[in-house]
Amino acid sequence: MEKVSIVKCENYEHDNVKNAVKKSLDLIGGLKKFVKPGNTVLLKVNVIIGFPAERAATTHPAVVRAMAELVKEAGGIPLVGDSSGAYGFTGKSLEMCGISQAVKEAGAKLVNFESTGTYSVNVNGKILKNLNIAKPVIDCDVLVSMPKMKTHQLTKYTGAVKNFYGVIPGTGKAAIHRMAPSEESLSHAVVDIYSALKPGLAVMDGIVGMEGEGATNGTPIGSKVIVSSADCVALDAVASEVMGFFHGDILSTRFAHEQGLGVGVLDEIDVLGENIRDVRVDYKKSRYISYKLPEFLRKSMFGFAENVSSVEICADECRTCGICVKSCPADAITLEPDPFIDQKKCIKCYCCHELCPNGAVKLNTSFLGKILLKKLKYES
Repeated sequence: MEKVSIVKCENYEHDNVKNAVKKSLDLIGGLKKFVKPGNTVLLKVNVIIGFPAERAATTHPAVVRAMAELVKEAGGIPLVGDSSGAYGFTGKSLEMCGISQAVKEAGAKLVNFESTGTYSVNVNGKILKNLNIAKPVIDCDVLVSMPKMKTHQLTKYTGAVKNFYGVIPGTGKAAIHRMAPSEESLSHAVVDIYSALKPGLAVMDGIVGMEGEGATNGTPIGSKVIVSSADCVALDAVASEVMGFFHGDILSTRFAHEQGLGVGVLDEIDVLGENIRDVRVDYKKSRYISYKLPEFLRKSMFGFAENVSSVEICADECRTCGICVKSCPADAITLEPDPFIDQKKCIKCYCCHELCPNGAVKLNTSFLGKILLKKLKYES
């Protein structure tokens, strides 16, 4: 059986975090099982677009620092990298969320995927056939996913598998959103990316997670756990249950399991440390209606879904920074003369909502949508 460890951690104080991460790794065999002396170890963090650490949108710098220090103690060479959701903002994002400073303190090396170049990798995916993946992700000896425990507007949950969406730098992410606008298709695309990689380990920051309108505009919530596994899929199955989801409802977990890329069935996972039931926190779920419709219904009733839910810009809060315009896969956003999202073009990918640094992009649900959400047992 695949092993997943859950260890309690009350806060982000350095010694507490480092001890919790070490304990979580010891429960699954110890870090030296995965990292040999001289190995380059890439810690793929979750940066998004540089929100402050206390917003709980990014991997907390304290967890990054602790893991980098442990890698060095095991004889490895730690690298820490990602690419922002918005092209051109990775360097600033790494600074703003505190990861750059954490990397310095740990004596690790910071890697901006936007400037490393990419390899063209062919995959036999459901959605994707060719990927441009940041070179360090392929070149490293050990690839580690370091996600944040969060809800997600489109895929319900985002964790160790979806964290690798960030290995595609530049405008590649937006192109994938155009090809895969629904929960089902994007989950397949995420698994397609994962299939091209060979991660050796995953360590999740669940000390303070995010509920509600994740992955960036939700509310911080204390789960007070570190979750680790050699299997990203198994970690996601366990972590989603800790958040109050049924793990089988997370499509990326289900699809990856079905393709033999990991163990995504709870009965086939050995959970070590804390019991799921003892640390479970019922996260508030997303309130957006469109992705909750079955794929065939979503396609045939897109106009209906559009009427019950919409993504809009609050002009009073918009600072016209242009990030939403640059990041919109559907070219549906204009800022002049006033901020506007063309609902007929909008593919409901949430990039604008996720990346707006000012929280000016809002999700609106009609009265009819709220009734449907209640029937589907989701928050309204």
